[in-house]
Amino acid sequence: MESNNNREKQTEEKPVNYKPEEPVSSNIEQEVSGNSASENELEKLKKQLAEEKDRCLRLNAEFENQRKRSQKEKEEFVKYANEKLIIEFIDILESLERGLENTKGSNNKDKLIHGLELIYKQLKNVLEKNGLAPIKALGEKFDPYKHEAMMQTPSDDNEEGTILEEFARGYMLNNKVIRYSKVRVSKNKDKDNENEVS
Repeated sequence: MESNNNREKQTEEKPVNYKPEEPVSSNIEQEVSGNSASENELEKLKKQLAEEKDRCLRLNAEFENQRKRSQKEKEEFVKYANEKLIIEFIDILESLERGLENTKGSNNKDKLIHGLELIYKQLKNVLEKNGLAPIKALGEKFDPYKHEAMMQTPSDDNEEGTILEEFARGYMLNNKVIRYSKVRVSKNKDKDNENEVS
């Protein structure tokens, strides 16, 4: 009877919310399965990183190849950009050669002049077709964006700033000034006599 009483006391002394301890082996299994899941995830991330690195290297190589290809195309374009214009100048060169050959044995001055006029018109047409245009100067109002004043001359007959003389013709290529007209410009008579502009 005493042994039964002792047993009852032992059972009574246990706390009310007592849970029996989980076996140690189940804790270890959870940790191992957690570690293996982490390792799988780590391997997956490593694989993704390697794929992204490979993709970046390929993109970088493609970009470098495209850059080299573009540079080569640009160099080719610059090298042959004037090919069409040069071909047209060859025609003019050949016209000059023929003209010189024909005039060597001839004393006919009119024929030479006529030949030179034809070649001049041919050259002028080629240049105009490619965007070259002369700048109007004589009698125009001085424009510092198109004209370069070499001299000023007092004048009663012309408004101040009128171009009186053109020393060298100016040219525009596709609306861009490539050579300014060198000119003499009128000024009021009350200023100094004719002088150079510095």
